[in-house]
Amino acid sequence: MDKRLSWFDEGAPKLRQVLDRLGLDDALPAGQDFYACPCCLVAYPREAVSGGLLTIEDVPPRSVGGRPLLLTCKRCNNTAGSDFDSHAATRANAEDFMRGRITGHTLPMTSHVDGIPLRGTAQWTDSGLQFVGVPKRNDPKVQAAHLVALDAYVESGDSRPNHSFTVHTRFDEARARISWIRAAYLAAFAALGWSYIFRGVMDPYRKQLQQPDVSVVPTYIFRDPNASVAVRRVLLVDRPDELRCVAVVMGEHTVFLPSLFRPRPCDELVEAFASRRAAGDRLSVTLDGKEVPWPRWATYFMD
Repeated sequence: MDKRLSWFDEGAPKLRQVLDRLGLDDALPAGQDFYACPCCLVAYPREAVSGGLLTIEDVPPRSVGGRPLLLTCKRCNNTAGSDFDSHAATRANAEDFMRGRITGHTLPMTSHVDGIPLRGTAQWTDSGLQFVGVPKRNDPKVQAAHLVALDAYVESGDSRPNHSFTVHTRFDEARARISWIRAAYLAAFAALGWSYIFRGVMDPYRKQLQQPDVSVVPTYIFRDPNASVAVRRVLLVDRPDELRCVAVVMGEHTVFLPSLFRPRPCDELVEAFASRRAAGDRLSVTLDGKEVPWPRWATYFMD
């Protein structure tokens, strides 16, 4: 409770200060402190903390390595968990499994040899990936053909057999990406403040969070599989000019948000980055600017 009240007391004066500067001093009742949920901009009085209407938000989601950073309203926090964050976590778990980062965890998988499938389960052990076929999930004739093809490769000594695996998980790719975009939006808010998210170019991001079934913002994210999962950065990019943005780095994910100065709408910004893609969908650019320390809590740098 103390942390939530402290965060409320730090954010509420900044909110009123920014509203006054924008000529919106009558947007909130006088004589009382209010904190607006950065996702929906609904304002809450201090009593909302003890009432459980303002909750601690992990950025990025705790399920993918985040930690407590700021306050959002209970509704936005809860719906994000089911609408977006669960998809990001499922995708991350599947990718970590395929990279061998998860041991002792079993997932349903299909093994393909020369295109012949065998359904079963797999897990990583000390000796490598262990796959076990499940007879009741397979046609006996298909299973036999799979084993014959596998034995043929073993006997041939072929170092590059036509063998592949498919992990069976269920997640929505677009919603998984929006989870990371939401986390970047919240991190940028925590670092830069109300002045940043109140600008018109940020409206589509909040609209997307309220309408998960509608495509509002492009879900373009740069991914570096070799990046440390622990890296956290906020970079205010000013060069090259056409790529000016706020780049939020969370492990292997980098989300490009509109710049502080002369911001481009989200679709134009994504198009500018997409135009730099090389063969194989690789992005190779050098971004220059100022790095803002990753916030341990909301710091409201611009306010």
